[in-house]
Amino acid sequence: MECNIYKGKRKESHYLFMPATMPLDDVPSSILTMLGEMELVMNLEIREDSVLAQSDPKTVLETISEKGFYIQLPSDKDLII
Repeated sequence: MECNIYKGKRKESHYLFMPATMPLDDVPSSILTMLGEMELVMNLEIREDSVLAQSDPKTVLETISEKGFYIQLPSDKDLII
């Protein structure tokens, strides 16, 4: 899945993963408010066998499929909303 990865300016080390085809406006406003102004960090093709710095790619893909987005928190604690 091709994903856009955004960084919120309000929360350090919080990243929002979402399908590249999904507009940022489709993310719930409460999430955008919590994270603050969003900055596109990168566009990345994620597969189950991908290697990500902090998150399990399978969890990222499953959460995006279920919720439409995935939020990576600092350290090993990921928020699944």
